[in-house]
Amino acid sequence: MGTSKQSLLKLSAIIEQHSANQTNMPFRNMFATACYLFVIGEEQAARKQMKSLFDWLGWDNQRTYFSAILDSLSEFAPKYASEIAANQEINKIFYKVETPGSSASESTENV
Repeated sequence: MGTSKQSLLKLSAIIEQHSANQTNMPFRNMFATACYLFVIGEEQAARKQMKSLFDWLGWDNQRTYFSAILDSLSEFAPKYASEIAANQEINKIFYKVETPGSSASESTENV
């Protein structure tokens, strides 16, 4: 049974609801960074980071939705990262990973 891509509009609304004093961007960056970790093969670290974020955002109230995102990461991590509207610097990491001839170590040189 395959997984289906989840809309991140709901996640964006949840982030906005739980954000005070401009904390929405760190939440978005954390989500996109977890997607990046998944893409480079650090699946355990990615899931741990994403679960921490989801705990902060109310795992108990959104268990089905958050679980669906976690279950579909293997197929949609790059799309999720681009849709969550993280900082441009975070988004550039994905561009470096997707560019032929670049490596993960090159992607983190300026971090």
